[in-house]
Parts: sequence; C-alpha cells; structure tokens
Amino acid sequence: MSKVPYLAPNFITVGAMACGLGAMLLAHRGDFVAAAWLLLFSTFLDRADGFVARRLQATSSFGVQMDSFADFFNFGVVPPFMILTALSSTPGLPFGTGSGLAWALLAAGLWLAAAAVRLARFNVLSDAGTTDKTIFHGVPTTLAAGLLVNWFLVCLKYGGPDNPLAAPDRFAEGRLFGDLLLGPGVWAAFPWAMIAGALLMVSNLRNKKFGALSARWANLAVAALSLVAFAFMVMRVYPEFMVLLPSTWLAIWLVWGQIGPGYRGQPKPPLFPVGDE
Repeated sequence: MSKVPYLAPNFITVGAMACGLGAMLLAHRGDFVAAAWLLLFSTFLDRADGFVARRLQATSSFGVQMDSFADFFNFGVVPPFMILTALSSTPGLPFGTGSGLAWALLAAGLWLAAAAVRLARFNVLSDAGTTDKTIFHGVPTTLAAGLLVNWFLVCLKYGGPDNPLAAPDRFAEGRLFGDLLLGPGVWAAFPWAMIAGALLMVSNLRNKKFGALSARWANLAVAALSLVAFAFMVMRVYPEFMVLLPSTWLAIWLVWGQIGPGYRGQPKPPLFPVGDE
C-alpha cells in the first residue's frame, strides 16, 4: 500500500504516451487537426505527472525514467512523424518523392536524433547535480515539440483556398489573425523548423523556466496566460493564442539568457557529457 501514491503520476505518464500513440494513428489516417490537438494535450500531461508526484510526495527514480521515455516518444518521435506524414502524403506538395522527400526525411531524422541526445544529456547532468534549477541549457523537448505542433495547427487553420493541407472548416471559432491566408509555400518552412528545433534542443543556449522569474507579478501574469491557453486547448479553439506566449518567451530568453548581466558569466555544461567527468 505504501507504493500506491507512486502509481498516480506514472499512470498520467502512460496516459501521455497513449495520447502520443493516438496522435500517430490520427496522423496516419490524415486527420492532422485532431492529431495535433491530441499531442498538445500530452504536453499538459507531461507537466501534470511531475506536479502530481510532488504533491503526493511520490517522486522516484523510476518515475524520472518513465517520464524521460515518454518525452522521447511524445516529443521526439510523434512530431516529426506527424509533420513528415502531412508533407509527404498530401498531393500538391513537393515532399512526396525525390529530393523533397529526402529533405523532409533528413529534417525529421535530425529532430529524432536531437531529442534523444537532449534527453540523455539532461538525465546525465541532472544525475550529476550540475544543472541550474532556474534555467534550461538548450530548449526542452516539450517546448520545442509543443511549438512545432502548435504552429502546424495554426497553419492548418489559416491555410488559404489554394493550400492543399488547409483545414479552416475544422475551426469554428473566430480568427485572431484576421483575414490572414497562408498559401502552400508555408509548408516549405517546416523542414527548416525541424532542423532549427533540433539544433536548439542540443544547444547550450540558456533559457528561463516558466514560473522562475524574479518578479512575483510577472510569474502571476505568465500563470494567468497559461491558464487561458490551457482552457483553449481543452476546448480545442484558438491555437494562434496558445502559440503566442511560448513563442514570445523563447524568443526573449534565447537572447536575454545569453547577454543578460546575470547570465553571461554562468558556466555551461558539456554538450556531450561522456566518461566520468
């Protein structure tokens, strides 16, 4: 009975992996809107399992490993599978065969490899007790995957009539970006986005964790905006609102985390911690 509290966070982790598996199935069937929403929900579960574990005082090494495997599957495997499937299976896009397919495969493969390296590196450095508790070195897989899939969802919503992947009819709510219409050329950015995300995941660039700002009012503002975004995610509306906070946060901290006076002198961990050092 003493181990019962440990089951709750691990069940949530398994639930997150189930969302990732469902997202893969939906993407395979061509329902990219539902697949993207389901994977975004798994990012919430990824945060929830840690929260529940701490509240129940049920943190464990086993749970850490479970969470890491779930992160690799949900955020290292599913997003590139979803994007690659969408790009390569949609008639009218130049990614179905030949050099276009090879380019998309290369980008997806780099994302997959970077996520594995990122998580292994994070686990090693956490075990060594060398990480700063208020910052990340490199972009977390959850944030990178959430942004990639969220922007994918926005592009599905705002695709124009000549865009073969557009699905504006799947979004009944209003349009915060007004009359914006995205042509088929927008999908050419996604292989580049996967490569950029891969490089950011394995980089040593410092960025602040959510809720770790020094000003209490700023943390409250971030929490309030996050709650609104979570409500929209549950209702499956306004992906363009959901993407604004993490995109702005990342853009600011990828700059300020490197040049800010409180960060410039901080040591950086090795990019590839190997051996006993």
